[in-house]
Amino acid sequence: MKKCKACKSEIDKKATKCPKCGADQRIWFARHPILTVILAIIVIAIIGGSKGGSKSSNKESSSPTPAPIAEKINARDLADDFDENQVSAEAKWNGKFVEFSAKITNITDSGISFADVATKDFSMAQISCHIRDKEQLMNLKNGQTVTVKGVVGKQTIGVIDFDDCEVVK
Repeated sequence: MKKCKACKSEIDKKATKCPKCGADQRIWFARHPILTVILAIIVIAIIGGSKGGSKSSNKESSSPTPAPIAEKINARDLADDFDENQVSAEAKWNGKFVEFSAKITNITDSGISFADVATKDFSMAQISCHIRDKEQLMNLKNGQTVTVKGVVGKQTIGVIDFDDCEVVK
């Protein structure tokens, strides 16, 4: 015999409910099977995440990856390459992280543009830099010469796209 958890009357040791008050005599986990399963999954995820979450070897500490160094180029050389042969220029420049200086001709919410960068008269080539940090655009002015770093993309209708750009100075 055991005592009821609620009314303290004597009940059978195997009883799951008290015959007098009807109180459930099972442990919390048995009374709440859905919550028990959810808690078990959370505990397993926490344990698994803490043991297997890191794929690093037993090195003492890994130093942060240094930022890539931009190749300094002349914007005119880039534009002339695209004017001469777009396919060849894209094969040469696409995906390269470069730095160049040029005079701003347009500022939009997505970035800045540089026209008149090619040697050839009446060239359609211009550079469009998509700036990551929009705050960098706030103090710029058309006609101002700036240095920009970014990743060269492809040319579409004369516009050479640059991604992940930032104004250096």
